[in-house]
Amino acid sequence: MTKPLSALALCALALPAVAMADECEANFKKSGNPIVMTTYSSAITVPNLSTGDALSQMRGILVAEKMDVIAENREEGTLLVEQRQSDKARPIPTTINVSTVPAGTRVDMAIKMERGVFSKVEQIRPYMCGLLAKVKGGKEGVAAAKRGAGADNTEATGNQDVFSFSRMIANEANKNAIAVNARHKGRKYTLSGRIAILMEDGEDYNLIFDVPEIRDMVIKPFPHEAQFKVNVSCLFKPDQLTTVLAMREGQKVKLTGTVMKYDSFRRVIWLENCVKAK
Repeated sequence: MTKPLSALALCALALPAVAMADECEANFKKSGNPIVMTTYSSAITVPNLSTGDALSQMRGILVAEKMDVIAENREEGTLLVEQRQSDKARPIPTTINVSTVPAGTRVDMAIKMERGVFSKVEQIRPYMCGLLAKVKGGKEGVAAAKRGAGADNTEATGNQDVFSFSRMIANEANKNAIAVNARHKGRKYTLSGRIAILMEDGEDYNLIFDVPEIRDMVIKPFPHEAQFKVNVSCLFKPDQLTTVLAMREGQKVKLTGTVMKYDSFRRVIWLENCVKAK
């Protein structure tokens, strides 16, 4: 029969987590302000852990928080994830840097709040330290790294009006067009809007949503927002011919598709494998 762990043994097991929590609290910093940008950062050091396994663990930990992986560079030991943008929240980037130090592997985390986003240290610090406390060393860390490697947030984005979606992409492209594909490629969206054009596109069928020109918008964009529109195209596979034939230009539809790419030259975002939303 297995003997129960003694109080002393239980205390010993808890020590690493407590030590990392204390280290995270001690290393926690806030810089900047809501007028420009606020950055929260901290770091811990984990013994008996490689940088690669630390990065994989953090990927798994952050994806479990419903964050999207934007970029990962294992050679440099960097990871960029974001809280997904919604009608109620802006995208909040979190960066991870891992490096080798004499005591093991150091894991640095930084959360950047955009201009105009207000947050409290009392909320951010325990949140960050709670995430960093999940990083494990030794055999437990290797197992956790295997689970976290390659993890992705496959959760579909909720229903959106195609005009709101178009403006979101335009404003993101206005800041950094390259970031649009990094952020949205492979992500599934359900969009509602009216059909402007239906046409053949190679072997596929292309549905172009009706998105008004800037001059025709009832409420014009603010000066700091994109002064251009982004078209939204939904590509149907040949096996969706019956669905496409039942549609008409001017008809309102609700479709689900996966972002294939954003064309910054033509200012159009393409969704593929489109189907009627259930």
